[in-house]
Order: sequence, then C-alpha cells, then structure tokens
Amino acid sequence: MTRTALAVLACLAALPALAEPSYWRVAGVAADDTLNVRAGPSAASEDIGDLPPDQRGIEIAGTDATGDWGRIVWQEGTGWIAMRYLAPDPVQPIAGTALPAGLMCAGTEPFWSMQVSAGSATFSDISGAAVAMGLQGARVAEGRGAFPVQLGHAGPDGSSAALIRPGSCSDGMSDRDYPWLVDLLINTAAGGRYLTGCCHLPLETGFH
Repeated sequence: MTRTALAVLACLAALPALAEPSYWRVAGVAADDTLNVRAGPSAASEDIGDLPPDQRGIEIAGTDATGDWGRIVWQEGTGWIAMRYLAPDPVQPIAGTALPAGLMCAGTEPFWSMQVSAGSATFSDISGAAVAMGLQGARVAEGRGAFPVQLGHAGPDGSSAALIRPGSCSDGMSDRDYPWLVDLLINTAAGGRYLTGCCHLPLETGFH
C-alpha cells in the first residue's frame, strides 16, 4: 500500500466512533402473521410493508426517543418496526472484528458496489467488470474500541483497503439512511481509486 493510502486511512481512523447498528430477529409474532413496517415510529403511521415471523438479521440503525421503535433500511427509504416484537440475533462477524459479514457497500457519482463476506469481497462498478478478492487482514483502529475497522483484500485482478465505521450515511439519490460509512482505496488494472459510500446488511443476509 502506498504512503498516501496509509495516510488517508490513518486520518480516517482518528474520527470519533458512533454507536454501531444492532441485529435482531422477529419474536412473538404468530406463524400466520407478520410484523408491520411503518412509515414512522408509531402504530398509527402508514403500513408500508411486512416482515415474516421468522425474519432474522434485521439491522436496526437506531431507535426513536422512546426506544420503542427501531429504524431500518426499507425499500427506497426508511421503515420503523416495534422493538417489542424483536429479540437479539447476532450475525456472523468478520474474524477479529465486530463488523458483520455480508455487508453491501456502494457509492454514487461514480457508481460502484462491493459485497463483503466473511472471507472475501467482490467489487464492481458501472463498467460491469467484477473484481473478486480474498480477505488478507482485518484490524480495529488502535485505542478506538470496536470501530473503525480496516479490511484488506487482494486477488489476481486487484487489491483494496476499506475503512468501515458506524454513522448515518446517505447515498445522495434515495431517502435511505444507511448505518455504515465506508472509505475505499482500490487498485485494479484500470489504476488506483479512492471511493466513498455507505454500507448496510441486506435483510436476506441475516439467515446465515
């Protein structure tokens, strides 16, 4: 990694950490019923969707002032679900960190995405080319608790260093409020790039 890349990561690691998202499963909902997703933190708010009674890996980005309602990424915006129908459901972390495996990270202007599993990552951009890389290492910033986490990946077609930390993040194109921020330094045959974006754990990932 270049000295410039190391300097960027060092500066980002010095940023204060925010409370990280938590992970839950639906509990106390009958097998033939669903958990309503509301447009706002109230039972009187519009019902904008439903979660099945066995839904797992629900990423709660935060709660309302009462703590009774949890905020989730839902479709093209934000949804709210009643915390009384949830139970803790820790997801698989990336070894040596508290960062959940399965995060989908992405950015706009330029458009790119990177799926981060427990042992690998796959990067793609608007060109459609995919770069598969294996996990080379993961570490937490010294003296910073659980976050930020620096991930290093490498493969035949490229390498990357990603710094991921909790924080409210907007993609600038939707009403979604993502719970993770990412700074990505990636090197491919096309050259080196420094990208920023948001991450979240897709609901379907929570079933591992």
